[in-house]
Amino acid sequence: MKKQIIFTPQARHYLKDLPDQVKAEFNANFTVLSETGRLEFPDGCKLQNGLFEVRVAMGGNAYRTIYCYAHQNEIWILNGFTKKTQKTPERELDKALAIMRRNGL
Repeated sequence: MKKQIIFTPQARHYLKDLPDQVKAEFNANFTVLSETGRLEFPDGCKLQNGLFEVRVAMGGNAYRTIYCYAHQNEIWILNGFTKKTQKTPERELDKALAIMRRNGL
């Protein structure tokens, strides 16, 4: 069953200012996520606490969005960030969890 992708304002704000090529990669990943309900590594990975990551690497930068599954057919893109380290920053996970709570997910 096809999943509906829902973007929070935080995610929309992050995505709108990215380079066009990065946006295109994210959109391709969102399409796969919508059609299959999941992403395989290296395009996606499981984080913790019901959170997952969409991954785009380009030009030496690591672009990420964090998402969760909600209800039966919804995938919520919670927020996004660009990182320089291997590990996902704890503050980004905390931010995503707070957005989940605010939206009753």
